[in-house]
Amino acid sequence: MISQIRSVRIMCLAGLIALSACEFDIHDNTVTIPNATVNFKTDADLNNVDSSQSIPLTLTAEHVYLVEPDVTPPPEHVADAAHFQIYLDDVNTAPVMITAQTNVEVLILPATPKGPHKLICRLHKHDGTPTTTRVEININVTVSVTTGGTDAGTSAPDAGAADGGI
Repeated sequence: MISQIRSVRIMCLAGLIALSACEFDIHDNTVTIPNATVNFKTDADLNNVDSSQSIPLTLTAEHVYLVEPDVTPPPEHVADAAHFQIYLDDVNTAPVMITAQTNVEVLILPATPKGPHKLICRLHKHDGTPTTTRVEININVTVSVTTGGTDAGTSAPDAGAADGGI
């Protein structure tokens, strides 16, 4: 019986040591991957983004083993395996993209209101747990008027506008 108690204590101690290697933020339910960084850049004109436009992004992450969210990482990379989740304006909404790819195109949905917005790229552990590692870029969305004919979804100047355009 004493050996069983020692065994349980050793297992508990081992679990505490493993947990101490990770940092948890219980308020935001995020974890930290030590020394991880994320960045993204684009050649798009971020001050003039049309709704329905795809923005090309080049994503980079350091001190992270990139893995698609539906793939199990190799055992030696379980602690640093992650993927990107990209959000429009708020990480509490559904991501607009989930990927481990580093060259992507993010579609700005047609229903996106005109005005200032931000794209947020946050690393998530391979199991989907959000991390504290994230970066944001500001964008300005312009709204295209769609024609009401059979080619719905096609951008065109509003023919009834006094200035002949938007």
